[in-house]
Amino acid sequence: MKAHIFAEGSNTTADDQTKPAKEYFQGLFGMVAGLTDELSESAETSLHVLSEEFGLLNGNQSIENITKANQETSTNLWESAQNELLTAAEEADVMVILLSTDAFEKTAGDIWSELVEEAKPGSIWCIGAARSTLESVDFEKLEDKGCQVISYQRVGVARIGTETREELLQAVDRKAAE
Repeated sequence: MKAHIFAEGSNTTADDQTKPAKEYFQGLFGMVAGLTDELSESAETSLHVLSEEFGLLNGNQSIENITKANQETSTNLWESAQNELLTAAEEADVMVILLSTDAFEKTAGDIWSELVEEAKPGSIWCIGAARSTLESVDFEKLEDKGCQVISYQRVGVARIGTETREELLQAVDRKAAE
């Protein structure tokens, strides 16, 4: 079983740039890192971190070797994230997208119909976003493909709520037991 998590990095960071992105970004990003670890118990999990400073990072990727010269432009960040989302949707049994309104609109929002088309039938989708973003997304077509949709209306900077996280982990456990 494969899981993909897409989230933005945080402004709170470790001093040590040799740490992988999953550990470099701190503060409330810790919820994403913890969720990644928990999903890894049931699925092969990939964390994709969007950072305007460093570009699109793999959660295990150290940022120490990323220089200003090879950083992606902001436009390329969004395009790279869109391509990564589409690739992940094809293979993901579990797709988790935890983005701010702006990042969601520039990535998943712009390609939503393509994402739904690529979505693996019967997969689990967890979307954490602002209410306005959640209201603008049509989950019905995902559900028509037999996908389970779990949504979390972001409140403040919390990326995923405790109840939503538990619901997601239980759904993944049930799918793993199938």
